Amino acid sequence: MSYPTVFTTPGLRAFAEAVDTERQAQLAKFGDQHHPDGTGYDGSTRHADFWRQHCQAAFADCEGTWGHILLEEVFEAIAEKDPAALRAELVQVAAVCAAWITDLDRRTTAAQPAVEEQPAEACDKCRRPFNPDDTRYDGHDRYHSTPYCRRCVAACHDTEIADHRCVICA
Repeated sequence: MSYPTVFTTPGLRAFAEAVDTERQAQLAKFGDQHHPDGTGYDGSTRHADFWRQHCQAAFADCEGTWGHILLEEVFEAIAEKDPAALRAELVQVAAVCAAWITDLDRRTTAAQPAVEEQPAEACDKCRRPFNPDDTRYDGHDRYHSTPYCRRCVAACHDTEIADHRCVICA
């Protein structure tokens, strides 16, 4: 099937086509389905808060994963009662899935290096390869001339513990 070129985010067209293919398979197998949302139940806000804090703590320790991000977004959606807010949260879930799949595809492609290719330099703390395209304050580009990425330096410097000592500050 041919789609008009409306996707500007790298990998999004392939993601949308994969989702469309899966939806067609679901429709063929189950037909058009209608179910209650099952959101906004007692305790759902507590679950969303738990996963939000768990995700933030994992990234503060430079141990955050796509799984942390996805679970945070899913539980935020589960906590919503308002249909418009639920829809917005589900769009965020889909966007995280798209980003995760794009990252996975890039790693899978990058896992087949050319014979003479040098291994990428990586952060001395989280060991993630430096990404010169990710120049955000908390991104994975090298922080100045240090052996650390911006994310690890940001997490270190954002701590509220006055006498903290870490591998970056030590």
